[in-house]
Amino acid sequence: PDDPGFRARTGEGGRRNSSASSHVDPNSSSLHLFLEGASAQASPPPGRVPTAVATEKVKRKVMERKFRISPATLRNELENNDVYNNNYLETVLLDEFLSSLVMKEYVWQLNRQDIQCFQAEVMEKIHAELGEYLPNKITKDTLLNAIPAEDNYLVRIGHRIPSSDFLKLWRNYDRDHSGFLELKELQLLVHDFARLVGEEGTEDDLNHALEDLMSQFDVNKDGRLELEELSHLMSVEDNFMKTFCSRQYLTRKDFDRIFAHYDTDNTGYLDKEEVMALLNDILKYHESSDSHIPVPVLKEVYKEVMKACDTNNNDTIQKCELALLLTSV
Repeated sequence: PDDPGFRARTGEGGRRNSSASSHVDPNSSSLHLFLEGASAQASPPPGRVPTAVATEKVKRKVMERKFRISPATLRNELENNDVYNNNYLETVLLDEFLSSLVMKEYVWQLNRQDIQCFQAEVMEKIHAELGEYLPNKITKDTLLNAIPAEDNYLVRIGHRIPSSDFLKLWRNYDRDHSGFLELKELQLLVHDFARLVGEEGTEDDLNHALEDLMSQFDVNKDGRLELEELSHLMSVEDNFMKTFCSRQYLTRKDFDRIFAHYDTDNTGYLDKEEVMALLNDILKYHESSDSHIPVPVLKEVYKEVMKACDTNNNDTIQKCELALLLTSV
């Protein structure tokens, strides 16, 4: 009781000061804006009473420390923070932006540690792409590549996306694994994009949108989209591996950059689409081509590479297996 530090921590009467742990400083503009002691006792905002299912989902995300931002939230926050359409965010505002973003998505059951976990995950990706010292401005493309989003990659239309995200989008719509997007699959793509931008319209509207899409991107006019044709719609990034394939050897830093770039969901391993994206970029370099490798060819190469490199047979490439993959292709 005579310990002044104890009094400072608990309050004058020796009881814990509950208001000190949950007070929000309205003048703060950084990570410290957010609740330090928020927990299950926190109350949702008026009119926002979460269902049991939603509450359980939030608790599970908090426990896993794996936060994922919905396309709508990500799109809205980027637009709100770039009102002049400059396509960048000031680096000094990054902490506040990331904190606001995850709080908008998970509303009320987050504490400082949760915010810091999300922020650290994003910053690790940004540093992996840009290096230790960040520029004064972070582009939207860099943010979109770094922020862990739910599996709706249509949010990135209009921005350059990593090849691994592009192949995940392809997998999502190529439901019959034919290597093409055909009528029903294209209708689903157009419908999802219309929902994303809030303009669902009538069935006729969607059909007209599909006709417009096909007139622009179906180059060979066969009534379906190939991987290469879809890439023009999605604005896929330049070949990331072009820088590295020409080198005689890779440094540890190069190795880490390659792994971080293709591990777009930050799981610590490369899944099928991420491995195929890496292979696609390597093969494009060796063929001196900017065109995507046809899906059937890519699948065959993937099978052979996995036989040689997936040493623990778990259908993923761990970091320790990546060196073997890079030397086998």
